[in-house]
Amino acid sequence: MWDKRKFLNWKWKFLLFVGSMLGISREMLAHGFITASNALMLKQKHNFKGEELLLLAPHCLQKDSCVHKITRHLENCQQCGGCKIGELKALQEKYHCRLDVATGGTLARQIIKQYKPKGVVAIACERDLVSGMLDVYPLPVIGVLNRRPFGPCFNTDVDMDLVEQGLQSFLGGTRG
Repeated sequence: MWDKRKFLNWKWKFLLFVGSMLGISREMLAHGFITASNALMLKQKHNFKGEELLLLAPHCLQKDSCVHKITRHLENCQQCGGCKIGELKALQEKYHCRLDVATGGTLARQIIKQYKPKGVVAIACERDLVSGMLDVYPLPVIGVLNRRPFGPCFNTDVDMDLVEQGLQSFLGGTRG
C-alpha cells in the first residue's frame, strides 16, 4: 500500500510528464505547486508558538562578497543591511523562532530532522522548495520563493513581507 508521501511524489512526477507534453516548464509547474500548497497551508488554522517554528533560508541570500560567513554560524552576521540575513535574524528575535541557513536540500532536511519543528517557513528556489516540501510531508511548510537577479544560488533576494506573513500564519495570525 502506498503512503501519502509516495503518492504525492508520484503525482508530482506525473504532473511533470504531462507538463512536458503540453510545453509547460518545470519551473512554472513548481511555482504552481508551491502557490497551491501555500494556499492550503494558509487555509488551515495554526496556532504554534514561535519556538516550535523553523525559518529556513538558503546560504545564497548572503552576498558572496561578505567576509562574515554565516552558514552554520549565524552569529557571524553583522546585520549590516547588505543582504537579507540580518532582517531574517530580526524576524527570529521578533517571533522567537529558530533560524537556520542551509547550503542545500540535504542539509535543510537534516536540520528539520534534528529540530523537529511543528511548522517551517522555507526560502528557496522552485526546485528545492518542491523537493523539500514533498520530502517532509506531512509537516506544514510555507514556501517563499527567492529572487535570483544574478542567476541561481548567487546573491539571491527574498520578499521579507512574504516571510513574515508565513510566520504569522503559523502563529495564528498574531504579530510578535
